[in-house]
Amino acid sequence: MASVAKDRFDDYEMRQSTREGIQRELDTLDILLMAKVNRTAITLDEYVQFRLTQGATLGAVRSELLKDLSEGGRIFGEFKRALQPTFTGSINRFRDAGALAEMGIFKKYRWVAVLINTCPDCLDRHGRTQAWAEWEEEGLPRSGATVCRENCKCVLLPAEATALEPIYRGN
Repeated sequence: MASVAKDRFDDYEMRQSTREGIQRELDTLDILLMAKVNRTAITLDEYVQFRLTQGATLGAVRSELLKDLSEGGRIFGEFKRALQPTFTGSINRFRDAGALAEMGIFKKYRWVAVLINTCPDCLDRHGRTQAWAEWEEEGLPRSGATVCRENCKCVLLPAEATALEPIYRGN
């Protein structure tokens, strides 16, 4: 009977952790998307004001912006290119939240870097083991705390399931 109660508690805890992780990621995605939209709005305003000040007509500016939009030019192309890593990072953080819910928060986790084009922050963390709360404080993969930001390919794995050799790099 105690085992059934523990399984129910563990299941409840996993669902609660998953809900919290999903809500955190939705809030994060909202922040990131709004920031990208706001940057694009500032760039658009700057472009329009600059072109009008330099003597362009509203019709010419409109045509230029429509061309930029259809061809993925410097203004709208930059916005579209910014969305790819944002959504990739978000999808991976959703995956991380699900994995955490399954594995549990009360374990030690080891930072594992891919070691291909690894940023200096991730390279420094590779192989280190800490509690989940400590990793949250320092910055999880794809949380913006590393140079690679949402492009991070690193993962946190349960320390007992991983064993890593030290990395030696030549000069």
